[in-house]
Amino acid sequence: MISKKLVAASILAAMGTSAHAIGFKAGEWEMDLSGSVNAYYNTTSCDNAGAVASGALGLCGGAGTGQDQTSIQNGLLPGFIIFTASTKQAGYDLKAVISIDPGTTNNNGAAGGVGQNVGDQRRVFLQFGNESMGTIKAGRDIGLFGQNAILNDMSLLAVGGGSGYNGALNTTLGGIGSGYIYTEFQPQITYTAPAIGNLTLSGGVFQPKDLNGATAQENDSPGMQALASYSLGDKGKLWAALINQSQSGVAAAPDSDLTGFEVGGTVNLGALALTGNYFTGEGLGTTLIGFGGRDAAGAERDSDGYLVQATYKVGNTKFGINYGSSTLDSTAGDRAANAIMLEETNQMVLGVYHNLTPSLTIAGEYITNEQTYQLGAPAAKGESNTIAVGAILFF
Repeated sequence: MISKKLVAASILAAMGTSAHAIGFKAGEWEMDLSGSVNAYYNTTSCDNAGAVASGALGLCGGAGTGQDQTSIQNGLLPGFIIFTASTKQAGYDLKAVISIDPGTTNNNGAAGGVGQNVGDQRRVFLQFGNESMGTIKAGRDIGLFGQNAILNDMSLLAVGGGSGYNGALNTTLGGIGSGYIYTEFQPQITYTAPAIGNLTLSGGVFQPKDLNGATAQENDSPGMQALASYSLGDKGKLWAALINQSQSGVAAAPDSDLTGFEVGGTVNLGALALTGNYFTGEGLGTTLIGFGGRDAAGAERDSDGYLVQATYKVGNTKFGINYGSSTLDSTAGDRAANAIMLEETNQMVLGVYHNLTPSLTIAGEYITNEQTYQLGAPAAKGESNTIAVGAILFF
């Protein structure tokens, strides 16, 4: 089967904790260094690039081009290196985490090969607490809403959607925008309560997002997120999450609100694993938090989506299939303006993931993606097909 250590390392890395691959002691501090490097050859056939539409991220990079794309780039995970320092003082467990998360591509294949490397810094936070008080985290790390959807996506170790952007993004998209909302790595102060049996509860305040873009607004309230997880042991886990943010308009700009709810779970039945996630919201959008979530006048659009997945392990190889769909509803303002906008994005992924060593996985995926539109002049749906082959290494 796929190495449990490898899968655990990918999840721990995405959450900003250490896999304790390389460590040493400095005084009373435990210092750990861990990381990952991956690269995939992707070829995307843009059968129809589709339309320039509100709420649509697009399938093939440049909107309306319809050009096929080939790239060598990161998959859904970037490259990363994580520095972790931890100790226990006065009865408190202390931890500090800093990561560097570079990309492999050179700015969409710039002419002459002199592009700008794409990367970011996803995690920089401190954490303290103990078994009786729980844990407080302050800094930038993975969000609570949407966290479990992406961490349980089989394309976490590979590509999924988004390779048609030819490396213009730091990573590909997996099922982001095609089944779930991207959790993002956000400035936050969160609290995780002591476990109640198999139940874990977390909640916190988050840096508010600019919901109306350039429209006048006041970010006078933080974002709020909460997550409940119930462990089934080696049989899997269940989860539910909430997100909310309110934003005050100024002058003639309206107040804005963003709310969302998701529920999901993964169940292991021997070699077979089944996963599902559903989200719904107002002002939430379908891809990034708030992206496409409101019309030109600031009114909230409703959206929802789901991801279903099945994987099966045979020896050191895992076979998988998932299907995701995200839908955006129009408002009365959209219908009055009759401007073209996204209606639905559907994606299917067939994947094979072979554990060549405990640290190295060779993966191949076939991805089909379809995007449909509403309102405006009739527009052909966007369609793309991708073959991705590559490898990911953890240390």
